[in-house]
Amino acid sequence: MGKRKYTEDEQSAKKKSKNDENSQDEDMDDASEEQPENKVPSKPAPVPRQNLIDIKHFRKELTNKQGQTMALTQFLQVCLNPDANIDYMLEYLKSGGNSHEILRQISQDNKKNLTLATPTFHLFHLIILKVQSSLPHMITITEEACRYFLNTFVPTVEIMISENSGPRHRKIVLNLLTSIVTLNSDLGIEVLNQIPLTPKNLQYIIEKPNYKEKDNVRTAFVHFITSFLVDGHLPLIKALLEKPGLLPLVIPGLIQDEPNSVLMFLNILKKNVIDNLLISKTLKLKTFSHQVLNNLFRVFLWKGPPDMSSELKSESHNEIMLLVSEIILTLFTSHKYGLYFVDDSLGTSDANKNQNLYKCLLSLKRPWDNPHQCEAVLNIIYKCPDLHRAIINLIEQSFEPQNSPTWKSVTQFTIQLLDKMKPEDLFLRFKKLSPTQTVNFIRFVTLPVPLLKIIHLNIGKDLNISLYCVKVLVKMLQTVKRYIQILEAEDTDVNVAELKQKLENFLPKHVPPPTSVIALINNVINRSNSQTTQDNNLPKIEDAEAMLLLVDLLLLYNNTHPAFFESLETSIDMKKILEFSSTLSSGPISLLKFKIISLWLMLDSTVLTLQNPMFKDLFLIMLEVYTNDDDDTWIEAKDTLQIFLRNTGIFESDEDEIHLMMYTLRHSKVNQISLVADIVEHVLKNGKELSQHVREQVVNLEISNEENQADLDKLLNDLMNSKNTDDSAFLENKIPSSFIVGCMQFIQNNRDAKKHLKQFLCLYVTNLLHCNYSPELTEVLIGDSKLDVRSYVANWLVEPIPLSESTCNDATLINLSNSIIRNEVVNLNDIFNFIELSEDGNLVVEEMTYKINATETIDSSKLFMWAKYLMFCIVRLTTMEKIDEEHLLKIEKYFDVLIALGKKHHMISDCRNIILNMLKNPHFLKMYQPVDLNKKDNNIVATKLMTKIIKKYQDIVTYLNKKYYVLKPYQQKNYNEVLKMFIKIKKKKNINSEYTISVIETIGLSKESDYQILEQIFTCDIESYVKEDKEQSLALDLLCTLLDKYSRVSTDFTQEIKKIIPLYTKLLTNKEVTPNLTKLEASMINFFENKPNLVVNVKEDDFRQFFQANTVRKTTSQLASILMKLNKRYINVFVEQIKRPEILSQRELTLPIGNAAISHSEFLAEHKNVLSEIYREYKSNIVKFLERPHKAGQVYLNSWQLIRKVVIECMEETECCKIFNKTHKFEALDASHLQVLHVAFVKLCLSNTLKNDQVINYITTMLQVCSNALKENKEDDLIFIITSNIENILKVAKNVIGNFKTDEKDDCKKITDSAVWHGFCKSVLKDSLRVKTVDRANVTGPKTLSLLSNLIRVFYSTDAEDIVTLFDMVTSHSEFLNVMLSYHSPDIKYRLLELLYVLMSINKSVLKSQQIPVYLSAYRATRSPSDRLILTILWFYEHSMLPVNEYKPYLFGDSAANFYAVRKSKISTLWGHPSPNQVINLYDKETIARTIKHFPVNQKLNYNHQSKSESITNFLNRLRHEKPKVKDVELNVDNLIHKEHHLQILHAIQSPDVLFASHSEEDESIYDPAFVYPHLSQLMAPGSVASCFKLLRSGLLSLVVAGLGSRCPRMRAAAYHVLHRFWQLLETERHKNDKLLLTDFITTLRASLSTAIDESLWNMRNPQLPAIGALYLARALMVSTSPSEPLYRPVNNFLIAKQTVDLTVVPDFLSLFHDSEVETVDRRNWTLEIIRDGTKTMSDVTVIFKTMCLKMIMGFYSSSLCDRRTKIQILRTLNSIITIPRAFEILVEGYSLLSWLHCVARELTKEDRSVVKEVLVLLKNMIDSVNIIGFVKHCSKVEEAKVDSLAQFKVKSDVEYEILTIICNMLPSVGSEEEELVIYLKLLNLVTKRSIKFLNKNQMINIIAKCVKDNDCMKMFKQSVVSKNHLMLSSKLLDSPALDKYLMDELKTLLHTFID
Repeated sequence: MGKRKYTEDEQSAKKKSKNDENSQDEDMDDASEEQPENKVPSKPAPVPRQNLIDIKHFRKELTNKQGQTMALTQFLQVCLNPDANIDYMLEYLKSGGNSHEILRQISQDNKKNLTLATPTFHLFHLIILKVQSSLPHMITITEEACRYFLNTFVPTVEIMISENSGPRHRKIVLNLLTSIVTLNSDLGIEVLNQIPLTPKNLQYIIEKPNYKEKDNVRTAFVHFITSFLVDGHLPLIKALLEKPGLLPLVIPGLIQDEPNSVLMFLNILKKNVIDNLLISKTLKLKTFSHQVLNNLFRVFLWKGPPDMSSELKSESHNEIMLLVSEIILTLFTSHKYGLYFVDDSLGTSDANKNQNLYKCLLSLKRPWDNPHQCEAVLNIIYKCPDLHRAIINLIEQSFEPQNSPTWKSVTQFTIQLLDKMKPEDLFLRFKKLSPTQTVNFIRFVTLPVPLLKIIHLNIGKDLNISLYCVKVLVKMLQTVKRYIQILEAEDTDVNVAELKQKLENFLPKHVPPPTSVIALINNVINRSNSQTTQDNNLPKIEDAEAMLLLVDLLLLYNNTHPAFFESLETSIDMKKILEFSSTLSSGPISLLKFKIISLWLMLDSTVLTLQNPMFKDLFLIMLEVYTNDDDDTWIEAKDTLQIFLRNTGIFESDEDEIHLMMYTLRHSKVNQISLVADIVEHVLKNGKELSQHVREQVVNLEISNEENQADLDKLLNDLMNSKNTDDSAFLENKIPSSFIVGCMQFIQNNRDAKKHLKQFLCLYVTNLLHCNYSPELTEVLIGDSKLDVRSYVANWLVEPIPLSESTCNDATLINLSNSIIRNEVVNLNDIFNFIELSEDGNLVVEEMTYKINATETIDSSKLFMWAKYLMFCIVRLTTMEKIDEEHLLKIEKYFDVLIALGKKHHMISDCRNIILNMLKNPHFLKMYQPVDLNKKDNNIVATKLMTKIIKKYQDIVTYLNKKYYVLKPYQQKNYNEVLKMFIKIKKKKNINSEYTISVIETIGLSKESDYQILEQIFTCDIESYVKEDKEQSLALDLLCTLLDKYSRVSTDFTQEIKKIIPLYTKLLTNKEVTPNLTKLEASMINFFENKPNLVVNVKEDDFRQFFQANTVRKTTSQLASILMKLNKRYINVFVEQIKRPEILSQRELTLPIGNAAISHSEFLAEHKNVLSEIYREYKSNIVKFLERPHKAGQVYLNSWQLIRKVVIECMEETECCKIFNKTHKFEALDASHLQVLHVAFVKLCLSNTLKNDQVINYITTMLQVCSNALKENKEDDLIFIITSNIENILKVAKNVIGNFKTDEKDDCKKITDSAVWHGFCKSVLKDSLRVKTVDRANVTGPKTLSLLSNLIRVFYSTDAEDIVTLFDMVTSHSEFLNVMLSYHSPDIKYRLLELLYVLMSINKSVLKSQQIPVYLSAYRATRSPSDRLILTILWFYEHSMLPVNEYKPYLFGDSAANFYAVRKSKISTLWGHPSPNQVINLYDKETIARTIKHFPVNQKLNYNHQSKSESITNFLNRLRHEKPKVKDVELNVDNLIHKEHHLQILHAIQSPDVLFASHSEEDESIYDPAFVYPHLSQLMAPGSVASCFKLLRSGLLSLVVAGLGSRCPRMRAAAYHVLHRFWQLLETERHKNDKLLLTDFITTLRASLSTAIDESLWNMRNPQLPAIGALYLARALMVSTSPSEPLYRPVNNFLIAKQTVDLTVVPDFLSLFHDSEVETVDRRNWTLEIIRDGTKTMSDVTVIFKTMCLKMIMGFYSSSLCDRRTKIQILRTLNSIITIPRAFEILVEGYSLLSWLHCVARELTKEDRSVVKEVLVLLKNMIDSVNIIGFVKHCSKVEEAKVDSLAQFKVKSDVEYEILTIICNMLPSVGSEEEELVIYLKLLNLVTKRSIKFLNKNQMINIIAKCVKDNDCMKMFKQSVVSKNHLMLSSKLLDSPALDKYLMDELKTLLHTFID
C-alpha cells in the first residue's frame, strides 16, 4: 500500500487554490444546511477548514490495487465524522468517483472477506444517499452499480445476514439494501428476486433485537421492509407480498419498537397495502394469514422499548391503538379493501366463507382483558355477524365460573357482545334469510348452547357466582325478547311463529327452571349482611341488584316461555319479596319494587284492584318510578303501567286516553304524585256514576244541535236499512272516559289538590281536546273549573290559537303550534331536537338531508300526542275553513319526520297506530271529498293531504287495510260520490276529473263497486263520454282507471272487456262526436300488453272497425298493432280491408298493422301479394326513406320491419341499382333505416347485375355512417348494427357471390384514397383504444377494431405504402401501451393485436426490433387469445429474420415491462442481464398447477394462431332456440351469410376426434406449452446455472412431464427435449439428496415408457403416454418433495417400490382408493382427481376401463363411508368421462349409468346443495354428448351443397327421456336461490322439444311454483299451462323488476316449448 498524504498541517492547506477554497466554502455551506445540528451559534467566527484526506490520492490508491481495506475504512471514518466541516463524499463524487470504483475493491476471491466488504458496502450506501439528495445526474450510473452489486455480491450478502456475522454487518447490509430499494422501484423488485430473503435466512436478524441500541438491527430491518411500500409502487408492493412470509416478519416485533417506527410502518402498510384497491384480495389473503392477523392483534399490547419513559409512551399509545384498530377493522370487515367475504346467510349455511378470519379469532387469548382488543373484536362481530360463532367458542374456553376477576371479566364481555349486536341493526340483514335461517341465527346469537350449559350447571352452587350467571342469562333473554318484538312489529308472522316454537322446545332444556330462580331469591333474602363470597377477588352483587336480576329473569321467562308460570303461583311469596325490598337502603330500590309489582301482576291480575288493601301503595310505587327523571328506568316501567291502566278500565279501553295519561305523567310536574293515585282511586270507586254523567252530557250536547239531530235521524235510518254507518257524523265524537270528570270532582272537593295538580290537569285537558277534536265537548267535560286551559279550549270555538307555556311545557309541541297556527318560520331541527342537518343522513325533507339521532330515547306516547296535534290542526282548520296549501305542506312535512323517527327506532307498530288513528277517525272521513266540482272547498285540501300520506306510507296502509279494512269506508264514499257524479255527467256539468281520478287511484274502490261503476259507464249515452273540448269526460277517465287497475291483478275481466270493446269501437267510428280517445287507447294498450290472453275477446268485426275510424291517432294504430300481433285471426280482416284503396293509402294505419302482421308466419306464407300491393303503393316513399331518411315520416321508422320485408321481397333490382350507383351522406342516423338499406343492398348482391362500384359505394356510405356514429357517441346497438352489416356484406360479396373481385386491389383505392376511409380509421382508433374501467365499458371497441382489420385485409395489397402510416397511427396512439399492458380489456387487446398482425402481414417493412419488448411486456404466457396471437407475432418477427434471440431469456409480463422500460427510455447494460432462476420466478405456482390439471393434450405445436370459432356444443344449443322460418328470399339471404360458418361446423363435426375427445371447454388462463417448453429449453441450455430443485419446486418439471400425454408428436418431442436438458443440468446439481430423488424419478420414467407403447409401434419416436399416467407422474413429482402433503408417504413408497410404473392402468388406484390410514379421505380424493383431470380422450377412458375402477367408484358412492366431499369428486370424475361422447355411450349401455343416476337423484335433499350442483353439471354434459352423437350421425349424410339442413338432426329419444326424468325428479332437492334455479331451467331448455312434450301439466306447475314466488305471476304462469295459452307468457306483468330477468327468460322459454 502506498503512502497516503494527510493534509493536517498548514503547509498543505496553503497549497489549495483560491478557487478550491471558494468551492469548499460553498460545500461547507451546503453541508451546514443539511446538518443544522452541527452549527454552533455561539461562535460567530467561521471554523477553519481542515482536509482530513486527499481525495485524489485516495482515488489513486483505489485504482492501483484492489482490496484497499485500510483506505476504505479511513475514508468511511472521515465521511462519518460529525465534526468534519467538509462533505468528503460529495467531494469524492464531484472529483469523478463513483460506486463502481468502490465496489471493484472486492474481487471474486475475497467476496467472503467481511473486513473488506463492510466498509465497501457502507460507502456504497452513503454514495446512494448522496446521489439521491445532491447529484441527480448520477442516478443512472448508480442504478447500474446497484444491478452490478445484485448480480455479483449476493453470496456476500448471504454471509452478512447469516449467523456467522455480527449486528454491525447486518445493519450495514440492511441499510444498503434499503437505499437501493428507495433509489429505484425496479431495483427493489430485483432485490426481492436475487437476495434470499426467506424467513429462514432472516431468522438471525429478527431474533433477540437489542432495543437499548438506538439504531439497532431491528430498526434497520423495519426500514428495509418499509422501503418497499413507502413509494406506493404497485409492482414492487406486489413483488414484496408475493415473497412468502417476508412482510409478516416485521409485525411480531412491533410490540417493543419505538413509537415513531411503529406509526410509520403501520401508516404506510394501511395506505399502500390494505387500502390499495389495485392489490387483489387473493394476494392480501396470502399475506395476512391467521397467524399474521394474530400478531397484528398483539400490537394492541404495545409496550415500546424497555427504557422508554412513561410520558412518551402515553403520548403515542392512543395514536398507535387507533391506527391498529383501523387496520384490524378494515382487514376483518371490509369486503372492498380487506379479507372479508360477504356472507348473506350470516353464518347459518354450511359454507364458511371467512376461514382465515375465523381461525384468527379462535387463536386470540382473552381479548376482553385489553380494552382496545375488546373494542376491536366487538366491532368486528357487529359488522360481520357470521364470525360470531368463533367468539362464542373463544368465550367458552374461559367461561369457567369461579370466584375471581377472570369470571367477572368474561361475563362482562359476554354482556357487551350482546349489547353490541343490537337486534334493531341486525334485523335489517335478515332480508335474504329464510325463516329457518332467521330463527337459527337469533337462537345462536342470543342463546349459545355452550354457555347455557355452563350456566345451567352452576346455578345454585355458589350464590355470587350464580348471580353472575343470572346476569348473563337476563341479558340473553332480553335480547330474545327484543327480537320477538321487532319480528312482531314487522309483520313477519312466519318468523315469529317459528321462533316461538323453537324457544318452546329449547328453553326448558337449556335454561334453569323457575324453581331454581326462586331458590336463589330466597337465598338472597336469607343471607346475612356480613356474608361475603369465598374469594374477595369477585365483587359481590348487592342485594337490590341481585333481586332485580332474579325478578327480571322471571319476567323474561313469562315473555319467552309462558308455560314456566303455570307452576309458579304457589311456589313464590310475592308479599315477602316486596317487604324485603322495603328493607333495602341502597341500589335501584324503586325500580326493583316496580318489577316486583309487575311480576305480581303477571301472576295475579287482581292484585291492582280496589279490593287489595295494598292497591294504592303498589300503584304509588309504579307512579314514582314512571315519573322519575333521574335516569331512564321509567322506560322499563311504562309497559307495566300501560297494562295496569288498561286492566283497570278507568279509560274504558280507549288507547288514546291511555297514551294521553302516560304523556301527561311524564311532561307535567306534580309535587305530590300521590294525588294522582288518589284521583285514580276516586274514579275507580265512583266509576259507574261518573260514566253515566259523561254519557248524559255528551248526548245532550249532540242533540242540542239541530244539525246533529239530522245526523242522528240519518244514523237511525241507516241502521234500520242495514246500511254502512262508518261515515255517520253523529258518531264523530267517541264518548270520552270519566277520568277527566272525576278529576274535576276531586279538585272541587279538595282545594289544596287543585294547586298541586294544576299543571297536570292543564296539560291533560289540552291534549284531551287534541284527541276529541271538539272544544264544545271539552268545555262540557271540564265543567265550570277555573283552569288556565279553559281560555285555550274556548278560543278554538272562534279561531285557531297556538299553544302557550301555561298550558303545555312540551317545547316540540309549542314549536309545532307556532309554525302551523302562527305561521312562524322554524327550522325543522329546532322543532325536533333529535334530528340534525347532515350530508350522510337518510331523512330528506324539502331537499334538505337530516340525520336522526338513533341514541335519543323516544317515548311512543310523546310521538302519538304530537301526531294527534297534527290531526287536530287538520280537522279544526278544515272545519273552520282556514286550511290552505301552506298548512298542507307543513303538516305533511311534520308527519314525515314522525313516521321516519318511528321507523328508525323500530316503532313500526306506533307508526301504524298513528296512521290507523287518522284513517279510522270519523272526522277525517267526513272531511274526505273525492270529487271536485271546481268550487272552493277546504275539504279538497284536507283530502289531498290524506292521499299524499296514504301514497307515501303505502306499506303501512296496506297492512292496516288488510287487518282492519281502514280504506273500506273511504272506498264506499268514493262509490257514493261517483254515483252522484254520473247524474251531473249526463247533464254535462263541469267536473275536475283529474283530481277525482288521482284520489280514486290512491284510495280505490271495492271490487263490487268497480263492477257497478262499470255498469253506470256502459249506460251513459255517447255524448256523456265527451266534454265540450272533445276530451274524455269523467266517465271515460274512470274506465281508464279501472282498466289500469285490473291490468295489474289476476282477477278475471273477460265479461267487462267484452263490453268495453264495443263501446270503444262505437266511439271510434262515431261521426258526430269524434272524441279524443288517446287516454282510453293507452289504457287498452297497457291492458292487452299485461293480459294478452284476453285479446280473443276482440271479435273480427270489432277489429274491422279500426278501418272505419274517423280519426287515426298514434295510439289508435298502436292498439290495432298490438291486437294484430297477439291474434293472427285478424290477418284476414287486414287482407280484406287493404284491398280498399282508401285504406291502403292510409299509411298511419296500414303500415303499423302490416308491421305487426309479418310477425306471423301464416301471413308471409299465404299473403305475399299484400307485400306487393304495399310496395306499389309506397314505392316512392320507400325510395325516399332509403335515400333521405331525415325527411321520412316517423311511421316509416316505426314500421321498418315491414319496409324491410317489402324491400327484400318486392323491390326491383333496377331500383336497388339506382340507389347504390352513388354514395350517400345521411343527415340522420337511425338503426331502422340502416337495416332496410342493408337488405336492399343484399338483394342487389343476389342478382347478376352487381358491380364492384356498387359494393364500394355501399361500403363507403357505411364507413361514413360509422364515423359519424362514433363521433356523435351514438348508442352501442347502432354501432353493432353498422359493423355487422359491413361484415355480412364482405362475406356475401367475397365468399358467396364472387362478383366483387377482392384480388383486384386497384378498385379498392377508391375507398382507401378517400377522406372517408381516413376519417373512419381515425374515428375507430380514437374510440376503440380505451382501457375498460369501472365507469366506462367500451363495448363497441373490439367490434370496430375487428371490422377495421377485415377491411384492411380486403382493401390493401402486399407492401402497400399506406400500411406504414396506419401502423404508425396505431403504435403512436396515446392509449396504445395502456391497452397492450392492460389486464382488464382482453377483447380490445386481442383486436388491437389482430390489427397489428394484419398490418405487418401485408407490409413487413413496419417490423422493427424495438417493438419486441412491447410484445414481451404484453405477453402473459397463457393460452388466452391475446397471448397466443402475441406468440404468433413474435414467431412472425423471427421468421422475418429480426433478431428476436437478442432478447433471451425472454422475460414476459410486468417484469419485462420493468426490465425493458417500455414506458420510458433505457440505457442498455450488461450488468442487468437476468439469471435463469429469476426468469423461473416469473411463473406463478397456481397457474402452473392449473396448467397441469387442464393440460391441452389436443394442442399442436405451431404458431399460426387462428381466431377461435364457435364450439359445437354452443352451436347445437343455439339451434335449439331458433324458430323455423318461412322459405323466402330473406331465408336465402340468411343461408348465404351463414354458409361459411356452417361449412366450418360440418368439417369440424366430420373429424374423427369429435366422438373420442372431450367436448368440455378448455381453460384459457393456463400457461401455453408452445411457449413454456422452448422457454425452459433455452433456460436449461448447456452451461446454464438454473437450479434443478427450483424447477422441481415451482412445478415446471411436472408441467413438462404432463406434456408427455399430448397427442401432438411435436409437442411431445419438445417435452422430451426439455427432460433431456434437465437430465444434463442435473449432472451439475450440488445437493445430493435432490439429485438422487430426481435421478431415480427420471430412471423410473424411462423404464415406464415401455408399458405405454404398443409392441407394433415400439420403434416410434416420442412415445405418447396416457394423459392419466402423465398426470399421475407429474403430480407425484410435486408431492414427493412436500412432507406436509397427505400423499407424500404413499406416493414415495409406490415410486420406491416400483422400478416401473404400469401406465396402461390408473397407477396405484386400489391402494389409494381403499386406504385405511388417517388420511384415507384425502388419498381417495387425490386418486379420483387424477382420473378426473387426466381423462381427456378415449384412450384415457380405455385406461380407466382396464383398471376396472369405474364400478368400484359408482358402488362406493352409495356407501355410508362416502362423505359429501368424496361424492362430489366421484360426480366430477364421471363428468370428465361422459364429456367424451363415445365413453358416454359405453357408460349408458354397459354400466347402467342412467339407473345409477336415478338412485342418486332420489337420495338428494336440499341440504346437499353442492352435490346437487355437480349432478346438474353432469346432466348438462350428458345432454351435450347426446346431441353431439345425434349430430355426428346426421352430418355423416349431409353434403356440402345441403349445408343449410344442419338443424334437422335427431337424438336418441329414449336416452334423452331418461335424462329428462332424472332432471324432473331432482326438482325438490334444487335450492330456491335464483342462480341455482336458472341453471336448472337452462338444463331443461337443452332438451329437445319432442321430449319436453312428454311432461305433464302437474310437472310444469311444480316447476313454476319452485321458480316464482309472486302470487299474481305464479297464477298467470299456471293459467297459461292449464289453458295451453302461450299468449299469457308475453304479458308485461312477467317482466316486473322484482323478478329475476334471467330466471324469467329461461322459464318462459321452457313454457313456450311445452305449450306451442
